[in-house]
Amino acid sequence: MKRLLALTIVLAVIIAVVPAARRAVLQRVGAVLVVSDPDAPADVGVMTESGEGDEIGVSDLYQRHAFSRVLMLAPSPDSVDLELKTRGVHLEDRALSALRQLGVPSSAITTIDAGEGGTNDSARALADWARDHPSRVLVVISPTHARRYRRTLLRVWPAGVTPPRVTWSPHALFRSDDWWQSRRTLREGLFELEKLAWDYVTHPF
Repeated sequence: MKRLLALTIVLAVIIAVVPAARRAVLQRVGAVLVVSDPDAPADVGVMTESGEGDEIGVSDLYQRHAFSRVLMLAPSPDSVDLELKTRGVHLEDRALSALRQLGVPSSAITTIDAGEGGTNDSARALADWARDHPSRVLVVISPTHARRYRRTLLRVWPAGVTPPRVTWSPHALFRSDDWWQSRRTLREGLFELEKLAWDYVTHPF
């Protein structure tokens, strides 16, 4: 992991000192985050509530019969959610609503409690589900989160179950070839690069 940190520093220097190399270097940096496993048969498509454009990606794959079921990794209700419920306020889940309107029937969607909804909690929730329901799993997630999420999943995945595959929606805003040109995707990319680097430091395999 020291090599990754050293590479990040070197890249920063190159970008600052050699303008002509800036685009190529930044494209390589952005590509570090993005990973997509090869196509293969899947039984279940999985998405979190935080992905950008994931609903479109999941629904497109469902319509192409890439899988017949969809799992939604949803955070547990917090104190505000519970208070709203006690007062009779029922808010429809945005991601579930989008999936249904995009043609994924409610009967094909299963919601899984993902704890606080972070990377570790949702990965463990999905791994626990796969342990009880061995399946070929395809996770559709944002491009910047793909590599780190796959690493996290593989660390907790149950033995004997087909390893999960990860892909990302082509409708996501992040693109590795121009991610630094938008303040939004620049911020997202730098934030995820930092978290990916830390993941390699704490889990160097």
